[in-house]
Amino acid sequence: MKQLAVLTLLIFSPFVNQAQISTGKVGDTKKKTTAESEKQAKDPSAKYDPEKGMMDFTVFIGAGYSIGSHRLAENGDLFGRPIGIRADEKMVNRWTYQAGVRNRINRFLSFEAGLSIDRYGESYEYKSTDNDSAYSYDRKYNMLALPIQLYFTYGKRVQLLVGAGFQPYIPMGMSTKYTIVNSQGSDISPDDPSKTIEGLNSAGINLLFSAGVQYRFSKYVSAYVIPAYSKGLTNIYSKQEPHKEWLDALNIRFGMAFHFPESTKTRTKKVKDPNAKKVFEW
Repeated sequence: MKQLAVLTLLIFSPFVNQAQISTGKVGDTKKKTTAESEKQAKDPSAKYDPEKGMMDFTVFIGAGYSIGSHRLAENGDLFGRPIGIRADEKMVNRWTYQAGVRNRINRFLSFEAGLSIDRYGESYEYKSTDNDSAYSYDRKYNMLALPIQLYFTYGKRVQLLVGAGFQPYIPMGMSTKYTIVNSQGSDISPDDPSKTIEGLNSAGINLLFSAGVQYRFSKYVSAYVIPAYSKGLTNIYSKQEPHKEWLDALNIRFGMAFHFPESTKTRTKKVKDPNAKKVFEW
């Protein structure tokens, strides 16, 4: 009887030991796999790879602070008049707005096209030293522009952009607010600003030069600061106006860019078997 019991223990003991060792190893592997997956999920670099997102479709929207300047000249035609008090005008800075697409062509080149509302301003002020009379005006020009630029682009998450291009524009209107005080100190200013589009050229074009930086926070969002200098090539006034004027500006542009990653899913087309029998469902 004792021999039978010993023999039974010898037969089953290897299976018991093997089961215990195997169970321990499986448990450790599961714990290790879970820990590694959690670590990868918390790692920011595992969520977004700038190298893979360089060619994503990108849309941007933003604003700008335009520091303007102008060049004035007398119209040499029959309608021309001397510059006069306009020589003492001061430029007024205005806010601008833009939206468009800015995408990479390859590793070092990017293309930008969009729409922008460019605004320029100029003002004049006179106060008499003999009496209480005063005269001033504040003028705004609004332009609808189409900036098109080609950038040299360097970097992945942090991108440096240096570029040039051109900007066709259409004048949307000119608004002038007058302040007039007579010699007795009474305000006789018009109640509403003078708004018109007459006297402005139908279209024009500017040269653009830009340099700035764009930082990509995540797979979908970036922020940018890309100042642009525009050089006016076209006289903004029509041929019948007494003066000619070209507008220049340093526009400190900033805003957000939104990325739309290219889909990595592959579509598999089902191949029909010509020998397969059609099955009708009733």
